Amino acid sequence: MAKKKFNLNIKVAYDAPVTLTFVIVSAIIFLLNILLAKSGKVAGFEKIFASPTNQAGALPFIINAPLSYLRLLFYIFGASVGGASLLFTNLILIMLLGPAMEERYGSVIIGIMIFVSALFAGVLNACFCETSLVGAVPLVSMMIFLNAFMSFSKKKFPLSFAAVMVLFVLLQIFSGAGAVQIIICIAGGLCGSLFAFLTSPKMKAEKKASKSAGGADGSSRRGGLLSRAEKAAYAEELDRNSPRNKKPSDDDDDETTVVGTLKF
Repeated sequence: MAKKKFNLNIKVAYDAPVTLTFVIVSAIIFLLNILLAKSGKVAGFEKIFASPTNQAGALPFIINAPLSYLRLLFYIFGASVGGASLLFTNLILIMLLGPAMEERYGSVIIGIMIFVSALFAGVLNACFCETSLVGAVPLVSMMIFLNAFMSFSKKKFPLSFAAVMVLFVLLQIFSGAGAVQIIICIAGGLCGSLFAFLTSPKMKAEKKASKSAGGADGSSRRGGLLSRAEKAAYAEELDRNSPRNKKPSDDDDDETTVVGTLKF
C-alpha cells in the first residue's frame, strides 16, 4: 500500500500592510532606543518621539521649528520611550484589531484614519497639555471605535464595547495619563474613526462589481466577441422570440414558414 505524502502548502501573506508596517517600525525604534540608552545618547532621541506641549510644558510647540510639526505625528512610534509594557500593550491591541479593520475598510482608508487620529490628538495636546503624548493610544482608541461601528451599523449597542472602553480608560489611568490626555486620545480616535461613515464596505463592493461588469461589457464590445455565457443567453433569447415558437391564433394570417433560427 502506497504511503500518502503530506504536503504542507502555506504561503506567507503580508495581509495587513499598514498595521504590520506600523508594528515593525515601532519595534525598530524600540531596539534603537535600547542601543542608544547604552551609549547615553537617548535624551535627544526621546524628544523626537514625544508630542509637543503648550508653552508651559517641556516641549512647547514652536511655529518656526520643523521638528515641532514632525512631533505631531512621530509620537505614535514613541511607545518604547514610555517603557516596554506600554509598547507591547499597544502593539498587541493594534495587531488584534488592525488586520480585521484593514480588511474591511482597505489599507488606504486605515492609513488616512491613523494620520487624522494622530494629528488631531497631537494638536489638542499641543494646545491644552503640559506633558507630551507618547505611544499609539489614539490609534488604539480609533480601532476600538471602528470595531464598535460594525455593531452600530446593525442597530445594536454591544456591551463588549462599553467594557473595552472602561478597561481602556483604566489602563491609561494606571499608566499615569491624566484625565485631559485620556479625553484627547479618545477624541483623536473618534475623529479618525468618523471616516468609517464615509466609506461603506457594501458601497465599495457594489462599485467594484459594477466596474468589473462594465469592463467585461466594454471588452466584449471592443473585441466584437461574446463569452460562452453571453452566447448561451443570446441564443435562448432568440429561440424564445422565434416565430416558430409562437402559438397559432385565428387572427394570425401570416403564412410564413419558419425553417430555423440562426444562432451565434
